[in-house]
Amino acid sequence: MLDQNLHMTLPETEVAAFFKAELRRCVSELRQSRMIERMDGSMTTEKARRNRIESLVLRGMVEDGLRQEMAPERLAGLAEEDRGLAVEIQSDLYREFLSPAFNQQARLRAQAPEDLPAADMLQLRWAAVGARAAASEAVEELPLHRAEAARNEAISLLRGLMQEAVGEVAPRIAPASMPNKPPAAPVVTEGVELIEGRMTGRSLSAQMEAARVQPEDAEFDGHAGSSVIEAARGDDIAGTAVRMVRRSNANQDTRDQKLKSVTVFMFLTGVQRMSEIRQHHLDHYSKTLAGRMPKIYWRKPEEQDLTSVELLQRAEHLGQACGLSPSTIERHMNTVAALVHHGRAEGNVTQLDPNLRGLIPEDTRSDDEKREVPTLADVQTLFRHSLWQGCKSRGRRHSPGQIVVKDHHYWINLLLVYTGARRSEIAGLLVDDLGVEEGIHFVSLRPNHLRGLKNRASKRRVPLHSHLVELGFPEFVAKARKRGDVALFPEAVPEAMRHLAHKRGEVRTAYDKKFGDVLDHMLRMSFEHSLDGNPRGLSAHGFRHYVNDHLINLRQADGSTQVVPEIDRKDLLGHQLNDTNHATYRRAEKPLGPLSAAIERLPRLF
Repeated sequence: MLDQNLHMTLPETEVAAFFKAELRRCVSELRQSRMIERMDGSMTTEKARRNRIESLVLRGMVEDGLRQEMAPERLAGLAEEDRGLAVEIQSDLYREFLSPAFNQQARLRAQAPEDLPAADMLQLRWAAVGARAAASEAVEELPLHRAEAARNEAISLLRGLMQEAVGEVAPRIAPASMPNKPPAAPVVTEGVELIEGRMTGRSLSAQMEAARVQPEDAEFDGHAGSSVIEAARGDDIAGTAVRMVRRSNANQDTRDQKLKSVTVFMFLTGVQRMSEIRQHHLDHYSKTLAGRMPKIYWRKPEEQDLTSVELLQRAEHLGQACGLSPSTIERHMNTVAALVHHGRAEGNVTQLDPNLRGLIPEDTRSDDEKREVPTLADVQTLFRHSLWQGCKSRGRRHSPGQIVVKDHHYWINLLLVYTGARRSEIAGLLVDDLGVEEGIHFVSLRPNHLRGLKNRASKRRVPLHSHLVELGFPEFVAKARKRGDVALFPEAVPEAMRHLAHKRGEVRTAYDKKFGDVLDHMLRMSFEHSLDGNPRGLSAHGFRHYVNDHLINLRQADGSTQVVPEIDRKDLLGHQLNDTNHATYRRAEKPLGPLSAAIERLPRLF
């Protein structure tokens, strides 16, 4: 709101003192006004609404500058029914702040001379408006019986803004007698060091790893004197991100994904402290992700030693595919917005309310276009491949021959396309997870010591298709039992934990969607050999979509009634039921008869 090229004569200390005095006055007046409204019964719903919107308008005037009309993007962020009132309040406040009376009163409260230069008067007006905005927001957000806390919150909220508007010109106007104090060292998370110089993927990853091992909060030891009232949190982004994901109920893979999003944010913006994040950093982050960020990065060791400028220039020079998908950008932006909100809760973010409007590109694809769903013809063509029909040898699975190797590659993919289960669910089966009930063979999908499940609805029993029985899957399981095996497919267990495949242990709760990655290469090559290079990028996850798509599209003679009831289809796939009665008032183990009938609706593949 101030022109930084104007000549300033007011010392920084005088403006700061006026600012704080204004803040105390505004908080006191607003607190008293709100208390009277609440106590005398004059606080109506409309008045409370007006107070809330006035607080939002004041924040906009501080952040966007004094203007008669509210910024379009800020107005669009309000509920439609609040916009008219916001426009009215904006106009009223604009006239008030630019009126001679407002400026005269501010000058008198500051005890400034009548011949105060125009530039200095602008400084005082800025301080008065900023103080009123902070006080309004603090009183709206904090209980009235905590007025002192509200004032402190308001002072903290506007400290950065005051330094930005006044402190930036301090070197030109500070008196010579004022000593130059060195800036205070930033408070960071224990074990974390802020990067100086080149910020690379490798240095940021090391910083994040240091943040991961920060100690947990000490537990209360039962003595009253040991109670912790104020807990200091590191201002560094890395440590804040780790604390944020620790509070999450997400699985480890999702937590790691969020930490990577935060790492990329620091990499592209250079910001390492929560208190330094501004809206323009979010704007730059989104723009770079959408336009210049390579789709594949940090895979090669040499890329991890590049700065963001070097990485982006390298991608452009090599002609790499750049620009992430709208859904990926949305995930990155939502993670950073959540980080800012967590920083606000910890007290290190005071002046940023992240606005993601316009920062997430619109995905013009429909939901069913976002992932290719294999057709019946696709899967039948795939399973005519030599891996299932006969190959030269175990080492030459893609060359037609007379040998059928019925191993994990053979069975797991067949089970996926005949059950609709997730790959990790099948790859992590134990020998004990196969059973027979009333003549129906089934697999029991439940957590074990190798892997957890995605959610509560994922725990279920799925009958085996008769084709699997005919191909000898029950005999395959019986042989594994006879050998004393624990995991049904030990070769599909990730190498780092394969030693657990031959013994039992405590049940894991973490879901790992990458469980079974060792199957990827073989199946990908099978797709490429069978489907002319697999231009549509079909994968194992598509099998689940195929099963759902096929069952949901089966119709009775009337053309509208589904052959397989929705409740049976969702029970098979482990999807949460929307109907409370169906989701709650049923026994955990669903009858296998209806589910077996639904499975048999899937056509034989060969």
